[in-house]
Parts: sequence; C-alpha cells; structure tokens
Amino acid sequence: MIRALLAAALVCAAPAVAQPAELAAVTRSVEAAAQAELADKEIPSIAIALVDRSGIVWSRAWGNADAEGKVPATPTTLYRAGSVSKLFTDVAVMRLVELGKLDLDAPVTRYLIDFRPQNPFGGAITLRQLMTHRSGLVREAPRGHYFDDAAKGQADAVASLNATRLVAAPGAVTKYSNAGIAVVGEVVARVSGKPYAQAVADLVLRPLGMGASAFDRTALAGPVAYAQMVSFDGGRWAAPPLELGTPAAGSLYTNTADLGAFARAMLNGGGAVMKPTSLDEMWREQYDKTGPRAFGLGFVLGTLDGQRTVGHGGAVYGHVASLQLMPDAGIGVVVFATVDSGTAAQRIGAYALRSWLAAREGRALPGWQRSTAIAGADAIRLSGRFENGGDSLNLRVFDGRLVLDAPELAGELRRIGDRHMLDDAQLWREGVTIAPDASWVELDGRRFTRAQWRRPPPPDAELAALIGEYGWDYNVLRIYQRDGKPHVRIEWVDWLPLTRIAADHYAFPKDRGLYPLEALTFERDATGKVTAAKLGAIRFPRRDFGEEAEAAIRKVMATGIAGVREQARRAAPPVEADRKAPSDLVAIQSLDPAIRLDVRYAGTNNFLGQQIYERPGAFLQRPAAQALARINQALAPQGFGLLVHDAYRPWYVTKMFWDATPPANRIFVADPSKGSRHNRGAAVDLTMVDLATGRPMVTTGRYDEFSSRSYSNYVGGSDEQRWLREVLRRAMEVDGFTVYPQEWWHFDRDGWQQYPIGNSSFEELEK
Repeated sequence: MIRALLAAALVCAAPAVAQPAELAAVTRSVEAAAQAELADKEIPSIAIALVDRSGIVWSRAWGNADAEGKVPATPTTLYRAGSVSKLFTDVAVMRLVELGKLDLDAPVTRYLIDFRPQNPFGGAITLRQLMTHRSGLVREAPRGHYFDDAAKGQADAVASLNATRLVAAPGAVTKYSNAGIAVVGEVVARVSGKPYAQAVADLVLRPLGMGASAFDRTALAGPVAYAQMVSFDGGRWAAPPLELGTPAAGSLYTNTADLGAFARAMLNGGGAVMKPTSLDEMWREQYDKTGPRAFGLGFVLGTLDGQRTVGHGGAVYGHVASLQLMPDAGIGVVVFATVDSGTAAQRIGAYALRSWLAAREGRALPGWQRSTAIAGADAIRLSGRFENGGDSLNLRVFDGRLVLDAPELAGELRRIGDRHMLDDAQLWREGVTIAPDASWVELDGRRFTRAQWRRPPPPDAELAALIGEYGWDYNVLRIYQRDGKPHVRIEWVDWLPLTRIAADHYAFPKDRGLYPLEALTFERDATGKVTAAKLGAIRFPRRDFGEEAEAAIRKVMATGIAGVREQARRAAPPVEADRKAPSDLVAIQSLDPAIRLDVRYAGTNNFLGQQIYERPGAFLQRPAAQALARINQALAPQGFGLLVHDAYRPWYVTKMFWDATPPANRIFVADPSKGSRHNRGAAVDLTMVDLATGRPMVTTGRYDEFSSRSYSNYVGGSDEQRWLREVLRRAMEVDGFTVYPQEWWHFDRDGWQQYPIGNSSFEELEK
C-alpha cells in the first residue's frame, strides 16, 4: 500500500533559483538516491536542500506529508529536527556570551543556583562541559525525559536532576546527555528572563528569518509531516506527537527553507547571530575524544572525502534530520526523513556533499549504493545459525527476505553485487562477508561459523522473572536472554548486553550504546512479581501488550458473539475468477491419531473469549494433512509431537474475526474480502508438546497473541524459547510449509493459492 502511494506521490520543488553549473548532474544523482530510499525503505516523505554561502541553491521533497497519502510533501513541509535543536540552544548561549551575560567556564550554578545533582567526583559543571557532553550527567532527566508523555516543562526536568548522581567526573568523558542540554536551555531562559522557546526565537530564529520554525507545536502555522515508528520485529505504526520535556535538546520544528537559512549563516561565519570568532570556537574540538564522536560546542566534528565537516543529526519519534556542512568548501545540506531512527537523512546528506565536492573538483560523481533484497532459494541457502565462542549470529527468512540478528544489532541483510550489507529503514552497515558455501559469516571482522543449535538450558530464576517488555506503546524496553546472558533493547534500535551487578540490578556497557555508565534496576511487588524496570529514576512499567490487546477485543465482544456470527453467515465469500484445484479436506487425526488437538475456537480460550466453532474439528487439504502426519512422526525422536489449534476455517469465521478486531490489530487476522489461507484448508495453527510431560511448549509468545512477541523473527524471550520456536519452524519447512511472518504458530502449505475458498461448517464436512 505504501509503495503504491509513493508511486503516485508528487515530487515537489522549491521555486527555481540560480544554480552553480556543476549542480545539474549532482541534483540528478541526489534525486535518484532519495527516490530509491523512499521506495526501498517505504519512507513516507523525504525533503532536502543544498546550501552554499549564497543560500539554498536547490531543494526538493518527495512522498506525502499526511497519513492518507493525499498531501504531497514540499520544501515548506514542517518536520521535527530532533537533536539538531541542540545547535540552536548552543548558538543562543554564544550570543549571550558575546553580550557578556554568560561565561562558558564558570560553574553553571552561577546561573542556576538551585542546580545540585549529586557529585561524588568533585569539580564544578560548566556550560562548556554541558555543550560538549562532558558534564557527567545521565542521558535523561527523571522527569520530562524522552519517554515522558506528561512532561511539565524544562524547568521541572532540570529540577528533577537534583535527584540524580553524576556517572562520571565533570570533563572526564564524553557521555551524550539530553538532560545536559536541557540545563543549558534553562540557563538561556533564566539569563534572558524569558521562557526558553521565546528566548531562542528572539536570539536565533527571528534574526535568521526562520519564520516557519518554533520550539512549540502550538506556535506552528501548519501541520507537521506524518511519520512512522518501526521495529525490526514489530512492524510499523504512526509516530506519536509526543512533546519533549527538554525542548532545548530536541523540540525544534522546522523545514528545509528555514534550516537552510541557518546553514547559510553558519557558512558565512555566523551571519546575523554570531561573530566569526564565536563560530570558530564552536567548531574547535574542545576535549580529546573518549568515544566515537568528536564535539565542538554543540557541533559534531568530522571529515568526509578529506574535507572538514561540522553539523548534527536528529531523531525524535518518527522524524530524522541531518545538517551537514563543509565549512572550507562553503557547502552544506539539510535532509529530513520520516521513519524513526532511520539512516536515510544522514546517508543522503553525505552522498549529496560527496557528489557536490566531486563535481566541483572535476571528478566522477560517486554512485549511490542501492542494495537488493536476498530472497527465494538464495535466502533459504544462506539461512541458519552461526557461532563464535559464546556468541551467536542468526540468518533467517522473514516475509520472503533474509534478516540477521547478532548480539548487538538486527536488520535486513542485502547485497550489492557480491558484497553484503545490513540495509533497512533503520540500519546501514557494511562489514558483512559470507563464505561462498555459506559455512561462515563475518561481521566487522569477527567470524561466526555455521553450527547446529543445541537446546539451551532455561535461564536462571532471576533472569526468567525479568524477561519481558516494559514501558509504553510508543517506546518499549525489552529484557531478553541471548547466548545465556541478559540483554536489553531500548529505544527500538539499541541492542546491548547487560552485566549483573547485584540482584535485580544490571549495568549497561560502559563504552557504547545510548546509556553508557548507567544501569537498570527492577521493582517487585510483595509477592515477588516484577512490576517495573527503572532506568535511574525513570520507571518503565511491566507490560503484556498481547494480554492488553486481547482484553480490548473481548471488551468489544462483551455483548456476545451471536450477532456477529449471524451477520457473517449472511455474507458471501468473494468470487474467484481463476480456476482452482478441487477441494479434498480430510480430518487431520484420520491420518495420524497421535496428533493432538486443542481447537481454541471451539471453546472460550481464544482472543475473542467466545465460542466460535459449534464443535471441535481440524481439517486440511489431503496433501497438507499427509505432510503434517510425516512431520509429527519426524519430531517424535526429538521428544516432541504436534498440537493443532486450528486448520481449515470456514470463511464466515474469518469475517467474524475481522469484524471483531480493532483496526490497529488487523495485521494478525485475514481480510475476508480476499479470503484466507485457512479458508482454503492449506494453513494450520499449531505448536509442539513435550512427549514426556504432555505439556505444550512455551515459546516467545502465546498462541494468537496480538503483539510483537508473535513475530517469527522476534528477538526476545529466552534462548530456549527461541530454540523451540525454531525447531518447530524447521520441521514444518522441511516438508513444504512456510511460516506466516507475524505468527510463529501459523504455517501455510506451499501452493495454498491453488485451493478454493471454503465456507462449509465442520458439520457439513462430515456429512
């Protein structure tokens, strides 16, 4: 659907402006790259502006600015700039320094006398340290943090830092901190005597003519571009319009025209907002690097094709932004895109600068690295488990494409020629090599060898109790086991190992990730049940999203099922024009009585909480039923047998499911207007039982659970739970079934399309 909308979307351009002669080929290349990313990554919209010292020389936008796909994105479309906002806060500080109102090296308590976080290291925190992420503060404030949907403002967020403890001595190490920039913003507000948003508007936005921009959504003249959240193992959904409690760190709303004006001012020595000497200081590396990035005052410093670069990126709830400047060449680029934590803005921006620089120097323009999916037989050949010491790497087919998960990353594996890379909506990473015979995979120079995955032991009692999901619909923290060790995924893209410090107390890695030097603790109730994860003072409540979705559906169904059934029975299945093979439905147990049945829709233990089938029954097309019997027999030597929950499903039942399911959860049910694979008798829902105990296996999620835990590529739960899921999948796929991507229990018989949609009840089949 999204691709169709993109294909139909208009490409919008800014009014024509004079372009340097070398730009013609550059803009063609950049436009092709942006359109490729829009299509390949299904990004709602992308906007870009190329800037030199004269101003914007070219700008374009592609895709749509609204969820319905009716409003084309344009260069005036408003986006969230995320952490690019920090540059505006820091420029405001430099203006106040020039006015003699601030001293970068004075203790910040000179301006915020009530700022008193616990400091066991000694030494005062200064504005210079705050602006370069060397303050030693935690990443997020206890209140008004990135996850807070009820923030009370920046002053409250800064005040809450008094309940925190520094994690490093001021000036000692680079530790990225949104809270630290909030402190800087509060200094700007206090010293200027104005609310922060008004102060930065007066000091920076208005002098630069950025009339469309604001740090408060209510001050905007138009809507903000539609954006999407995305999860490697959880699909996509609309990004929330959550307002940050630390606006100085990430709340700028702007467009390519306005941010282009800022870029022009910076390329001209500070323009109307700063002296060249102040800008030079902002672009000077302030401290020796202790991490992967070098910082000036606010600006991230780097090099690209031999040229000095300065700028900043931003990511905030579905929006990503990139501002990249080459000061010595006098050129820059602004890019916005609308998939959460995506790489498109940074990649397109760097490509635009490299292309522009090459054109100026008379060199051939670089080509855009556009990868292709690995699918079909090749994906199946490469898939498997690979190990290096105690760590694992998995390649598996998901929704027809090859995906990879490793200890600290997960993404789609694609290729350009004979080169492999991780490339999807949220990840671009080279450094992947695969042996010609698929016997090993190298990731960042580390070789993982193909291995048989042996049954892992269950986690210890403490970790088993912690494993699960915490937080909010829009930002989920996940605790899981990987290779026998505790791991966390936070902010959707940060996958990290945890180190146990004490009971229910685990540390993030000290040298990488979003939260280095910080730790998680877990809260339990009087019965010992885990109720929350706490990141410092930030509380992530324990969640069971599947149970909550089921409760919402059952609430809708509280009036009973009779009316829904009656309406569905009156409806007619869709008419299929093409000829189908004759239906030959047989009872599964007639071919193998050892296959067990637990037909959930014949009782009330199902997501609707209602009896759907008038009686139990499990039927499949004969070839599928015969294959299931073979699979059941093949699993027996491993100590497992099959337990079937559902198989052939009359069309009217599919209609009942659709009508009863809220639209947000319909990814888990079939569209009756198309008919389902169950309706054709070529799909089966099942799990395994332990033959020794008779107990069904416990995997990452429950049967018919409406949550990401149901995804067949879900990287969560315990090692043993994922191993059990893979044992079932391998057994089914060896004999001609394919797992449904979003449901680990659902398998379709290859060739299911050849069978007609059925609407006969179980009683009618047995006549």
